[in-house]
Amino acid sequence: MNAVDPRFRRRRKLTRWQKAGIGSAITIAGLVAVGVVVGVLIDRLVDFGDVLDAGGEWDEGGGVETRWY
Repeated sequence: MNAVDPRFRRRRKLTRWQKAGIGSAITIAGLVAVGVVVGVLIDRLVDFGDVLDAGGEWDEGGGVETRWY
């Protein structure tokens, strides 16, 4: 019998497309991670509450009062 011990079996090499797929997946995961970190940093450094403020407050009567008139 010509049995080969599984410990000495060689693994086949990845094809070019398999390598490209793994590289693309790693690149996308890295870009997502960088985007999350940058988004968190921007959120912590910039206060968007003042930028998005329309300048008015809701009153109890259902109308809105603005400070521009």
